[in-house]
Amino acid sequence: MKMDVAILGSGVMGESVIKHLRECPQVGRIVAYDIRKERLEEMKSQYNVDITSDLNQVFGDSTIRLVFVTSSNDSHKALTIAALEAGKAVMCEKPMATTLADAEEMVNVAERTKGFLQIGFELRYSKLYTKVKDWIDQGLLGEVVNIHCLYCSTAYPKDAWRNKLSAGDTFPERLSHYVDLTRWWIGSEVNEVYSACSPNIVPYTEVRDNYHTTYRFNSGAVSHISYYMNYPAMFRGDPLANNVADLQLGDGHKLRYIVVGTKGAAETDVFYRHIKRWQFSDSPEGMASDLVEDLTWDCKEGKTYYHNTHDQALDIVRRVAEGLPPKTSARDALQTMRLCFAAIESADEKRPVRI
Repeated sequence: MKMDVAILGSGVMGESVIKHLRECPQVGRIVAYDIRKERLEEMKSQYNVDITSDLNQVFGDSTIRLVFVTSSNDSHKALTIAALEAGKAVMCEKPMATTLADAEEMVNVAERTKGFLQIGFELRYSKLYTKVKDWIDQGLLGEVVNIHCLYCSTAYPKDAWRNKLSAGDTFPERLSHYVDLTRWWIGSEVNEVYSACSPNIVPYTEVRDNYHTTYRFNSGAVSHISYYMNYPAMFRGDPLANNVADLQLGDGHKLRYIVVGTKGAAETDVFYRHIKRWQFSDSPEGMASDLVEDLTWDCKEGKTYYHNTHDQALDIVRRVAEGLPPKTSARDALQTMRLCFAAIESADEKRPVRI
């Protein structure tokens, strides 16, 4: 039996989810909600969805079993809690909320109501990163002891809501994916966080445009994120480009992971479209390292490799339809958010933060 689904927030992310759901055989009616009536008319005309600017019509409709919260960050808490209290299953985009207290309240409500709540950490579905997880689970890397993420991107446009502190800091907005991914790979919890930030060079943003953050795990592993939201060349689009990553290759954009274990290492690179694995061994001269796998993918498959929101959306529909729990629990996602806010605290107070 098909289920009806609502999209709460019809911006870029909401539109993307609508496109995914239209391909899902388990979805019947799609209802788009937004406070901008002109945007709703665009969605109705382009995708033939039902539209409403009245949340009561969504929460009071018993045929709607699942809602996707794809609105601005500052509205995540209120919409998620209202949906859970109305008995809806909820997928909420990251970051969960703009404060740790709000994120904790969302999880508490989900647990009290025994509701379905999954947070949009789609990198756990993305082929670039699930391949590394497969290598770790097979024991090919041994115990993961060191991870480094280098992420360089352009600044937000001047009119972007993400420049405002009211929408939350850069760290949960842009970097929570990469904290969550590191936790997933290492399989241990963090006990200490340290962040340092240099002065901003983007003059109009209220949030930090760089972070250098180190996490120490209970297992002894260490991970580090280096992030720059400033120097890469501005992306203005090219209708002839096959893939955004190809267009940005070599102009300063970077999104790269190095994962080092006791038996081998791995590297992922979005812009060079590579997943590599090294194998360690002993030799008369000393420790040996051999490149044993060098994988790539067609540019047309790009989104399933580095931001697989498509498979995430369809998997969530399947789980709700079959009465299954979320792929990742809301409390697990909360731990990722806890580490994001700890990084902010560390940068603010210029000291390590114990978890």
